[in-house]
Amino acid sequence: MDKVLHCECGFEARAGNEDGLAAEVQRHAREKHGMALSNDEARVLASRAELDESLRLDSSRTTALRQTDEEER
Repeated sequence: MDKVLHCECGFEARAGNEDGLAAEVQRHAREKHGMALSNDEARVLASRAELDESLRLDSSRTTALRQTDEEER
C-alpha cells in the first residue's frame, strides 16, 4: 500500500515505503519550498501525515456509523 503525504501547497508525495516517501518529501521541500530537510525530519513529517490520515479516516468511519445507526432508528 502506498504511503502518501499531502502538502499544503497541493503537492502529493506518494511512495511504496517510508524510505521512498521521505526521499520524495525531501525533494519537494527543497525544490518547491527552499527547505533542506534531514532524512529524520522528512520521516517525522511522513509519520505525522500518516497518523493524521488515519485519524481522519477513523473519524469518517465513526460519522458514517453514527449516521447509519440514526437511520435505522
